[in-house]
Amino acid sequence: MSKMQRTKGATAERELAALIFDELGVKLVRNLDQSRRGGHDLIVTDDETGPVAASLARYALEVKRHAATPPGSVRAWWGQAESQAARVGLVPALAYRADRGAWRFVLPLVELRPDLTRAPGIEYTADLSLPAFCAVVREGTR
Repeated sequence: MSKMQRTKGATAERELAALIFDELGVKLVRNLDQSRRGGHDLIVTDDETGPVAASLARYALEVKRHAATPPGSVRAWWGQAESQAARVGLVPALAYRADRGAWRFVLPLVELRPDLTRAPGIEYTADLSLPAFCAVVREGTR
């Protein structure tokens, strides 16, 4: 990965962390172990407490920022998010954005419908806007 790609990725992670803070009031930071251990990108800071922070901390958030976000790329990124989440025992969550596009989130369907059985693969996911993702996080506190 080139230095420019790493910089673009870090900028995207900071941008998304700021947007989530604006929506939920919970501070996320870059996971500095991500490059060494192949972990997810954003984590809730240790000093964050409360039900919304606990709900958000359940997710292994993988962040992708690319010029375009074709379905094949989203599928591959989801596979990466699932693998990383499984390693740390968290729920996979993929946040992605194309140039000049809005942030989108991919979550397992069971996060929206707990009566469903958890199933692997992108076929069993929902694609949400930033406000919808934040609503799911808030609802997880009830």
